[in-house]
Amino acid sequence: MKLLLENWRNYILLENIETASRLSIFDFDETIAFTTGYINVINKETGEKFQITSQEEFDELKTAGGYEFDFSPLAKVNNAVENPNITSIMRDRLKDPNTQVMVLTARDPISVDDIHMTLQMFDKPMDTKNVIIIGNSGGNKGEYIRNLVLPKYDNIKTIEFYDDSDKNISDMLELKKETSDSGRIENFDIYHVVEGKPNLS
Repeated sequence: MKLLLENWRNYILLENIETASRLSIFDFDETIAFTTGYINVINKETGEKFQITSQEEFDELKTAGGYEFDFSPLAKVNNAVENPNITSIMRDRLKDPNTQVMVLTARDPISVDDIHMTLQMFDKPMDTKNVIIIGNSGGNKGEYIRNLVLPKYDNIKTIEFYDDSDKNISDMLELKKETSDSGRIENFDIYHVVEGKPNLS
């Protein structure tokens, strides 16, 4: 029942994109906020179980292959500290009627409610009713936008993407090349967030 409600809510929220020409996509952990948490990992070959706590470790293991990841420990947001370098941009984009703000996180979908609550509890609360939050469970973010967003919303002509992960930046750069070559997206800016600060890639 909870999954049905979540799918229904995501469908309603996605409909807001229909009036936007720009899609602003933000990662959550180490981008919007600095948090604490861990991911459970299983080595598929040896059965060894261990935990990782950083984006760099996750990127390395995912690239290497042969590991299974459990994001359930990230269902709750722990010890979130706002990153004003990014949230100031988010707040600016939320004021623009031609922009749709999306939070695209590696966390599981079950974390969506907690992320909404976290944004609303910052010192300067963020109104999230028009923010789309997607838990992508560690999936390829470029593929998510390519396969699930762009085919349905041809009104999106500009994309900006903020993320601290080298792998996510690389995946999105691939999408940028594809959409630039085809002329599908007119402007595609990708920002690598390093130590909380966005740097244009």
